[in-house]
Amino acid sequence: MNKIMEKVLNGKPVAQLINRTCSSLIANYGLKPQMVLIQVGDDPASTYYVQSIINSGKKLGCFCQMKILLDNISEQELLAILNEANHNPDVNGIMLQKPLPKHINESKVNSAINPAKDLDCLHPLNLGKIMLEEEGFLPCTPAAVLFCMLYYGIETQGKHIVILGRSNVVGKPLANILLWKRSFANATVTVCHSKTNNLAEFTKEADILITAIGKAEFVTPEMVKENAIILDVGINEIKLANGESNYVGDVNYSLCYDKALAITPVPGGIGRITTSVLFLNLVDACLKSRNTNKSIDEYIHLIFDVK
Repeated sequence: MNKIMEKVLNGKPVAQLINRTCSSLIANYGLKPQMVLIQVGDDPASTYYVQSIINSGKKLGCFCQMKILLDNISEQELLAILNEANHNPDVNGIMLQKPLPKHINESKVNSAINPAKDLDCLHPLNLGKIMLEEEGFLPCTPAAVLFCMLYYGIETQGKHIVILGRSNVVGKPLANILLWKRSFANATVTVCHSKTNNLAEFTKEADILITAIGKAEFVTPEMVKENAIILDVGINEIKLANGESNYVGDVNYSLCYDKALAITPVPGGIGRITTSVLFLNLVDACLKSRNTNKSIDEYIHLIFDVK
């Protein structure tokens, strides 16, 4: 697919291609995908994302069993809910929305998810496959970034990509994927975080800047190289004077727009694609349960009609 890169990298057309692939696979294989979607507490960004998951699932014919839990739920109670979903043959996938309350051991909970149903690659086994460049699920947000770049023809090979954020959900797996020895990767990757000294000195060197730090409009033009490509993963709630909420990214979009060669909007950018990738992983889990395995490259070909 030879796509000419646009100034504004909208997620909608990318998401539509992924959704089309999901619908086609569901119809062709007679699938009835079902996921358990777990949210602990009422984090605004999580609630925003969860609602988009539910809405998208209905349109695709995927059933989402929603479990909204109080933020004082005990670790054992959460583990019991995961165990039930793990052993329910009708459940193909489990999505555990982050962040979790501080009293819950995130590592223990991640390890309790059945790796075959782990839709966002939280289990150490699935994260290890990414590290080793082995076939498996791609975590939703890193995959959304990858698919966005593929759709808009953004070259990564030999490019210097700087990632702001080192979480196990976005920063670390994305850095590893972009280091893969594949045509859609082969990048030189720098990962920055809250303890990085002289942060702007690193971000100004980026051909492609990917932000995933959860700080509203943190990135300003002084931190961006002229004609850099900016992919904003952040989704942050800002309370307006009238009491309503507005959602913005980690990048000050209006100030960085002119300096960037291309930039993703928030909302409507990477987040829109992330939701579609979740359902692609759900469909993939369905197929795997039937011993039908498709590689990452096969899915890329299906989505983008690569000849």
